[in-house]
Amino acid sequence: MATPRVLLGNFAGIPRLRVSKPGFDVTDPTLGGEQLVFDSARPEILSVLAASWQLSGTVSVETWSGDGVTFTRRFRTVTFATLPWEPICIGWARQINISGQVTYTQTPSCSYTDRCTFTVGSSSGVDTAYIIFANPLAQADSREADNGGNYNLLAGIHPSRGAGLFVPRRGADVLSCPDRDLRLTIERPSFQIAEAGAVWRASGAVTVNLAGSYPDFPPVIILASEDRGSAPSVSAGPTVAWINASTIQITITSSNAQAIQYIIPAYDPAYVHGPDTISTPRVLMDQTVGLAISQRNVDVRVASESQLLFRATRPMLNVNERKAVNNAGTAVISKTALATNPVGPPIAFFGAYRLGRWWSAAGGIDMQNAALGAPSSLPSPGAINYEMFATINQEKKLRAAWVAGNSTPNLRAAVVDHSATLLDDSALYTGPALAAESLYDDFSGATAGSAPPGWTRRFQAASGMAVVTNAVASALTGKAIRVTGGFGTPAATTYAEISFDAPGSAVADCDILAGVRMVNGPIVFPMEIMFRRSANATHQAAGLVCDVSGGVASGQRMWFGPTYDAAAGAADFAWTYDTWYWLRLNVKGSQRRMKVWPRGSAEPAFWGLAFVGPGSASGYVGLTQWGSTTTPYAYLDFFSVCTTGRPAWGPLP
Repeated sequence: MATPRVLLGNFAGIPRLRVSKPGFDVTDPTLGGEQLVFDSARPEILSVLAASWQLSGTVSVETWSGDGVTFTRRFRTVTFATLPWEPICIGWARQINISGQVTYTQTPSCSYTDRCTFTVGSSSGVDTAYIIFANPLAQADSREADNGGNYNLLAGIHPSRGAGLFVPRRGADVLSCPDRDLRLTIERPSFQIAEAGAVWRASGAVTVNLAGSYPDFPPVIILASEDRGSAPSVSAGPTVAWINASTIQITITSSNAQAIQYIIPAYDPAYVHGPDTISTPRVLMDQTVGLAISQRNVDVRVASESQLLFRATRPMLNVNERKAVNNAGTAVISKTALATNPVGPPIAFFGAYRLGRWWSAAGGIDMQNAALGAPSSLPSPGAINYEMFATINQEKKLRAAWVAGNSTPNLRAAVVDHSATLLDDSALYTGPALAAESLYDDFSGATAGSAPPGWTRRFQAASGMAVVTNAVASALTGKAIRVTGGFGTPAATTYAEISFDAPGSAVADCDILAGVRMVNGPIVFPMEIMFRRSANATHQAAGLVCDVSGGVASGQRMWFGPTYDAAAGAADFAWTYDTWYWLRLNVKGSQRRMKVWPRGSAEPAFWGLAFVGPGSASGYVGLTQWGSTTTPYAYLDFFSVCTTGRPAWGPLP
């Protein structure tokens, strides 16, 4: 039976259109941003008002004074329909490099003036790409009403627009609203994400082999992440070169950036909408395809990927919330709690009101102004980066730092839904996994007092940890293995680990499911699940952190090396001693995700932790422990590995 993925009609008392990703039941009211492609009840879906991938023309020069300094800027100006607010904007400088490749530098120096002009900093001879969203930058749209009497949508004949599908913003009348208030329509493309991911930056440039092909060479939204222990920091500004239609090279000058998020829009700026010249089926809705809308004069039943204005497997983004801070000499947005709870650093559009105008950008702001005769004490204008913090109760907090001149700007942050900005779930099969596709051990064949068969000691055969099977009444089969005899501070030559023999020594992308239980004790790192571990590779593991202060254990971590903890600051899971939990770890390329939940309860739809990291392309999977103890504080009663792209099987819940 196919999973319902499209709902057009009344849902939870509200007329709405909902579209879910493959494998998710659209009628499930608990679905969140990672599972939904579109929901018309979302308050502010990012809707493109105007865009261009290649804007050339006269370069203008502007000079003005501020902070006692004269500034000059080179820019191009484009005009669009007047809005009653300053919109969210992002821009790029576009040129052809010496190798003939199309390159983009994310230059978020987009200022919005007199309500109808959008400027992008640029030098002579450089084209410009930009996107202007029909969404407010500095405040929420005051017209966004609750889902009241005039909230509606139309699938049929519109009195002035003809036949099609028309979904307005909340509170708008679909029969009379202007173009800017339509969030989904057959008349113009939606801003959807064609592909998103994250890669580890090993040097100044990193090459990314994309899953899709993009012969139009669109601009790419880039965020560079840096782990700072308790706060993953995010900034913008790398250069992206298209090597070919399916390969990009990202170059960033910062020596601290470790992980790079990339987002490739599916929006086609060259498309010109208008009435069809022939009668053409353009909207397709069924439970296999989901929902698809084709370009004008293109039969949706035979449309190619590039001919679709909307497709149910491509996510749309929406502004979940905004934060506003008027700086008072501190030059930071302090740790401000978010109503949303992203698993990693979300994408954020920042705005700064300085020198008489709003400046807008994705991930950061760099006004690209050259100061003439500036005193040496004046910092370079521009540059916002932001950091994510987490507390033990899962509350996420945002801090933004602004490097400005002597004035303190008025700052705004529009936090965008996280679903496609860091780690995209679209390629992970979410239906029921077959036990035959998973390799697993429930230790029913192990002998109490001995190490389990089918597992091999690695890298420190003569000393270090001991693994012993125990009779544990609450375990799945009455048996569980425990780890004792830790080895103190880890080093590349002293790891003591055991590998699960069945998957072999060259496991790459995989999904791992483990059953774990902690026993009260004064330890710090009771259990780690090892993945992609080879004799010469950097140690990689994901585990639970035990903080016994106050008698409460908490935490989840990922390790990519002896000195690097990518999940610092993400201790957002509290668990109870002597209780069995499921731990699921998913490894895909450089992406790592993990979730932990009590046995007997439903598996969470969201990942509790997500990040990217370095390491070997393949290796062993298994178990290790970091810490020195002879007391069995951690038990494992189930271990399953799947390498087919499906979740590892287990006797859930």
